[in-house]
Amino acid sequence: MNNVGFLVLDIKAVCFILSLFFTGSVFSQSEENKFSKGQLKKMAAAAERNNDPETAAIYYEKYLEKNPGDIKVTYQLANKNRMIGNVAAAKSQYKVVFEKEKKKYPLAAFFFAEMLVASGNCKDAIPIYDDFRGDIRGEKDDRKYSRLAKFAIEGCEMKGDTSIRSNMAIKELNDAINGSHMEGAPVFISENEILYNSLKTKKSVYDTQSESMPNRLFYTANLEEGEWEHKNAWVELRNFNVGEVANGAFNLDHTRFYFSACETNSLGEVSCDIYSMDKVGSKWSTPVKLPEQVNTKYTETQVAVGIDERERETIYFVSDRKEGKGGLDIWYSTYYEDKKEYREAKNCGSRINSVGDEITPFINPINRQMIFSSNGHPSFGGFDVFKSSGERSRWSEPENIGTAINSYSDELYYVVSPAGGEGVFASNRVTPENKKRGACCDNLFYFKELDKIELIVSGKITEIESETKELDGVKVKLYMVDELGERYFMQATTTDQDGVYNLRLEANNNYIVKTEKEGFLSEEKQLSTKNMINSEKLQKDFQLNEISERAIELENVYYEYGETNLTNEGLATIDTTIYQVLLQNPSIVVEIGAHTDNVGSKGYNLNLSQLRAESVVRYLRLKGIDKSRLKAKGYGESQPLAPNENADGTDNEAGRAKNRRTEFKVIGEIEIPELED
Repeated sequence: MNNVGFLVLDIKAVCFILSLFFTGSVFSQSEENKFSKGQLKKMAAAAERNNDPETAAIYYEKYLEKNPGDIKVTYQLANKNRMIGNVAAAKSQYKVVFEKEKKKYPLAAFFFAEMLVASGNCKDAIPIYDDFRGDIRGEKDDRKYSRLAKFAIEGCEMKGDTSIRSNMAIKELNDAINGSHMEGAPVFISENEILYNSLKTKKSVYDTQSESMPNRLFYTANLEEGEWEHKNAWVELRNFNVGEVANGAFNLDHTRFYFSACETNSLGEVSCDIYSMDKVGSKWSTPVKLPEQVNTKYTETQVAVGIDERERETIYFVSDRKEGKGGLDIWYSTYYEDKKEYREAKNCGSRINSVGDEITPFINPINRQMIFSSNGHPSFGGFDVFKSSGERSRWSEPENIGTAINSYSDELYYVVSPAGGEGVFASNRVTPENKKRGACCDNLFYFKELDKIELIVSGKITEIESETKELDGVKVKLYMVDELGERYFMQATTTDQDGVYNLRLEANNNYIVKTEKEGFLSEEKQLSTKNMINSEKLQKDFQLNEISERAIELENVYYEYGETNLTNEGLATIDTTIYQVLLQNPSIVVEIGAHTDNVGSKGYNLNLSQLRAESVVRYLRLKGIDKSRLKAKGYGESQPLAPNENADGTDNEAGRAKNRRTEFKVIGEIEIPELED
């Protein structure tokens, strides 16, 4: 396990730098007997106050050599070893506490089970988690840890689920990138170039009197012939000197770069804030700290950038502010370009955020899904990577991306290349390479999907009055639809000069494709990629109605002869026509117009048509359409489409059939207020 006892993973990186100094004060082997048990405990406590678990662990170990029966210190040492990733030692120490003082230290059972899972032993962990859920009742944070234990059990049970496995090639990046310290926060500059955060030093101990403190910096690496090669330090932040740079993200068009920087106060408390800088021409502006709508007295870090359904830049970030759902939550703030302001940050909601920690969000540039790591959703151990579709505070149920990426260790900072199908992530899993290198914690890994299939929906959009008139500039939006019929915005594109659009899809999903163009009625079509195992291109063409004074006939809207009530066939027609138009165009106001032939008196026909139009309106209101959007108008026989009689005065039955019709036309528009999440 990683050092997740600290606030966030980038704070851990800062704290690790501090430990380089404090480690220098640890006694040599020849001096170890000079300190009493009391002195060792005090030095361990001092290291804890300085956020230095490594040094604290050393002092506690030496203390226990002198006093091996101290269960309290054994528990403290187990916590420190868990933080620094020493799973074997932590498991052994938690076991001692669990077997001897389980009631006094109830969380020892939870963490002992957690270390069993991290060691690959789910079988023995499950009964311990089960018992723990009963034992923790009435204790502090019992709801939180009971839920975490439940999810841990579910994660163990998921390991046999082949449906969440995928075929991936995974390779640890080379020693020039992964050094003896922590690497993380990868960001794609282009398909073949990344930024990453690292402490490029081989020393583990520094003389604070004569040596300067090393800094974590952003570095670049390039993909060359299938191998990622370290290049240079990223010079764009060379003059930034406010704290320790932790992580960053570009906006969609790479004209703005967000990053977080962390500082440590005199009490050893670490706090991070988010900064941004804009690209003007070929140069980057001076970084500025984001306003109080984003940065607070709490920590804000690990920023990701997306675009909402209205094409507004939205940042997602991690914070420990007290209004959250658990420990660390993912929050968001939307940037309003016209006003140059960020809206008050809000929580991404309880589908994303759990009673545990949610960290390292990333917005996939291909499909705009949020990818994040969590230890509060069912996982295979530690932090697992999850994905969810949606935006702001409305998200689909998170899905574990499977064992191809997720392991018993922590997986985080999962980012996807702009080309899709490959990317980089960080993990503290033990490999032959990093074990030999003596790595302390997170390393970067490259992944590539081996069974990736290309699923694309494309189509041509024309005007309904002229099938050859292509419509360019039509906004085409893609929504994912879950099993309950809830839709979640994924991505959008615009038709080209030939009226053509293309959108990428994922396998095993249901979708809605929706069109939007000013002056035209929007339309939607459904499609599915369920059970698709080969690359495929789906076709969805649209013919759009222009909004005009022209009435649009609703075909097959029938009434009983001489009656005003709709037939069952007429109701079904309304369900699939005007009702859908009103749902897909929530701002329009329509007039429902009813017409008759000339059989009967004019007064009778006018009244009959009015009642029939009102019957349609009444049915639409029963289905939830607001009355302010509907107007009923009976025209009687006053607007025939065809003659009711032939030229010789005989009955024109075909003409009268055309005149008995129901139509609608757009007569106005209402303003739809923006809904706050």
